[in-house]
Amino acid sequence: MTITQDRPRTQQPNRQGEVLKTWVFDSVGPRKYALQLRRASNGNPCLWLVEGVPQGDGAFRKFNITVWSEDFEALFRTLDEVRAFIRDHAITTPPGHRYEPKTDGRRHRESSAARSRRA
Repeated sequence: MTITQDRPRTQQPNRQGEVLKTWVFDSVGPRKYALQLRRASNGNPCLWLVEGVPQGDGAFRKFNITVWSEDFEALFRTLDEVRAFIRDHAITTPPGHRYEPKTDGRRHRESSAARSRRA
C-alpha cells in the first residue's frame, strides 16, 4: 500500500485554466460579481459566475458556479426564459427598497421563531 501526500497548493498545477475574458459588475450593496470565460487545462471552455462577498478585513470571500461549454446553449436559453418571465410579470425591486448593510456581518435576518426562542 502506498500513501501519498498532496503537494502544497503552490506546487499544484493550475487547474483553473486560462482566463479568456472577464466581465465585472458591482452590486447595489458591497458585493462584486464577475463572469469569466475560461479554457480548462483540457481545452474545454467554461463560464464562471463569481460572487465576491466582502469580509471585515477588506478581503473578499468568493463563490463560483461553473457552466461547461456543452451546457452553454441550455444556459442561455434558460436565461432568456427567465428574462422574459421577469419582464412579462413586471417583477421589479419593491418601491422604497434599499440596501441596508448589517453591522454584525450576518446576511440573513433572524427568523421570528429564533427571536421567540431567545426571549
